[in-house]
Amino acid sequence: MTALHFSKALSAMPRFSLRAAAVAICVSLLAGCASLPKGELQTLGSEVVREKVDFQSLDADAKRAKAAYATPAAIRAGYPKTVRVATPGGRDVQYFIERDDKAKVQYITVRGTTDDTTLREDFDTRVRSDRATKIPVHSGFDLDARAVWEDAQPHLRKGYRTYVVGHSLGGAVAAILGVYMIEDGYKVDKIHTYGQPRFTTSDGVKQLGFLPLLRVVDENDLVPLLPPGMMGSKKYGRYEHVGPEVILLEGPDYVYLPGPVATELSYGEFWRDLHVADLKDHNLDNYIRRIEDKFAASRQVAYNSRESDVAKKKVVASLQPGQQ
Repeated sequence: MTALHFSKALSAMPRFSLRAAAVAICVSLLAGCASLPKGELQTLGSEVVREKVDFQSLDADAKRAKAAYATPAAIRAGYPKTVRVATPGGRDVQYFIERDDKAKVQYITVRGTTDDTTLREDFDTRVRSDRATKIPVHSGFDLDARAVWEDAQPHLRKGYRTYVVGHSLGGAVAAILGVYMIEDGYKVDKIHTYGQPRFTTSDGVKQLGFLPLLRVVDENDLVPLLPPGMMGSKKYGRYEHVGPEVILLEGPDYVYLPGPVATELSYGEFWRDLHVADLKDHNLDNYIRRIEDKFAASRQVAYNSRESDVAKKKVVASLQPGQQ
């Protein structure tokens, strides 16, 4: 199925069934999409790359991402250092900026879209030919990022430590926004995204090693598998994720995957089982609950053992205190 056919299939669906249709089409596309032999995938999935994860920080940023869906008045009440709330360019992507001039710290938080418009947009890629890093990007996400960046610049300060946060499609916009900021001389310390879809291709990933992006996904959230990995272009490669991935499991358990490993495993297995997955798993309340389950103690497990009741009773990595 080409990107054009996929886009037409989605646009023909009524709004209430659009996301379900996207999921069903993704399942058919992803079946048998392994790029490595089964044995190598098993080996990758059995390894634990020991990595401490700051769940307190992830929780604070997830709550910022949730706040981005509120009204401007509610955002300002909850985050008093907010200096800008806007939905620029008619793109249906609200964002807000917090700025602490004394500490020289600033946050940009981007909301996901409130409807399914972007899922009906063409999934074709385009190269940012007007920028220093000429990465191929999802055209709809890039238009959103450009609109936010143009509006945000007067309210930001170079030299401040900068943090970028986003959920869902807002996560993809946040990641692209981070690229713009770094290119233009801003100090971006971290980018946290939740349930973020893919925004670039294999060619883009090769150029984005500088991006301080950490992706957080729920084990049953299907949105991070969009656009389907078999899409992209012959010229720029298939859609791929950038950066390491933290997979949230029930209780104290989580999986940490470096970027290349996360990419290969996502193509090798459709681990977000359609019979288990629910769009409620994409909700930020679900993300926040699973993150906070790891405050008292967190336990890193191997990707391949994430759903094993036996494995969950074993410590694959050393038990970590909640304050990491």
